[in-house]
Amino acid sequence: MKIILFEDNQCHNLHPIGLFRPLFDLYAGSFTLFQLIRQLDLPTRAIIREHFLFDDEDHPRLPTPLDEPHLFLNASIEPDVRSVEKLRNRIAAGDPFISTSGNRVAAALVPAGRQMPEAVTPDDISAHLLELSLPLEQNIFKTIDWPHEVVESHLRLFETNLEKRIADGHFSEERPGVYLGHDVTLSPSVELDSGEGPVVLDSGVTVLPFTYIRGPVFIGRKTRVIEHSSVKSAASIEHGCKIGGEVEMSVIEPHSNKQHTGFLGHSWVGRWVNLGAGTVTSNLKTTYGKVRMAYQGQRVGTGMQFMGSIIGDYTKTAITTSIFTGKIIGVCSMLYGMVTTNVPSFTNYAKTFGQITEINPEQVITTQRRMFERRGVKQTERDTELIRRVYAMTREERKMRDSQITF
Repeated sequence: MKIILFEDNQCHNLHPIGLFRPLFDLYAGSFTLFQLIRQLDLPTRAIIREHFLFDDEDHPRLPTPLDEPHLFLNASIEPDVRSVEKLRNRIAAGDPFISTSGNRVAAALVPAGRQMPEAVTPDDISAHLLELSLPLEQNIFKTIDWPHEVVESHLRLFETNLEKRIADGHFSEERPGVYLGHDVTLSPSVELDSGEGPVVLDSGVTVLPFTYIRGPVFIGRKTRVIEHSSVKSAASIEHGCKIGGEVEMSVIEPHSNKQHTGFLGHSWVGRWVNLGAGTVTSNLKTTYGKVRMAYQGQRVGTGMQFMGSIIGDYTKTAITTSIFTGKIIGVCSMLYGMVTTNVPSFTNYAKTFGQITEINPEQVITTQRRMFERRGVKQTERDTELIRRVYAMTREERKMRDSQITF
């Protein structure tokens, strides 16, 4: 049995999420799908979008006919730890099937001997799998189809995923409900409250004085939480971050900083983001109604009363930036003042001051190199070329007026 993780022709609906990495590397519920699939211990390859391919890289070539069963999994499947056992059972049974989630192919087990094209791409993989006419089973796995669903999935999965992380991890139970990795540094004045769920601090975490952490919470390895912070209620902070102020019910991907006062709630923050001092995300409308979001010219209801922001990789906010409820912030942008609309990628957004301008990718490359150096990371040609490719991919969104829709 081989596993093929595939991106499909609907990945663009998740932008700015997934612009700088395949969607199976997206964190929700403190895991990525790829981390879960690795637990199956089977040979795994990936069909990814063209802009991730470099030099002589190509999509994997499939034997035709297939020489052994292949399990195809959509890269947008939410990272639910319970899916691992489902997949083990399906693999053990070996029965062919295809499963859908909404209008997407979520998974398919294709038996040996079936004909498929030798070369498949994200644009055509779903169509080829549907043409096989495998037995249909709906809703075995759920895909994340819109950016706000990352937050919804995270909140729904977090406690179950966290229990699995504790069970499989290297943590010691310091006291009931408080789990610590190796070399965790806690100031004596830190308050760890596990009354509503476990508090899990991975190896190398440092928490400075007068900080309050209320579970369920996960803080990834070598993250630093500064003094007088409040981290609570389904906050999942991945490795290498610097955290301050108030954070709740949000995902912060690796190497991002929210080091000062300010509020982040019901939000997803990408990698290498920096939120300036006093940055605030609104997560509740003044009418207390359900949040709708603007996606590529259409309004999509989230069904959520609380929904903050989606903030793409490498984006930064200036001090005292205020982001309105349910806003989508692209990658590699700079934000100033009041953010009342969606923000395209590679944009200087200072609408409060009458300015919205484009950011040159070479400026982003220079900033990336400086950020990487501060963390001891070497910038590569792949890093710089990917920035240029994403800039070109997002050019049209900077021309679209739906980025200025307000609700």
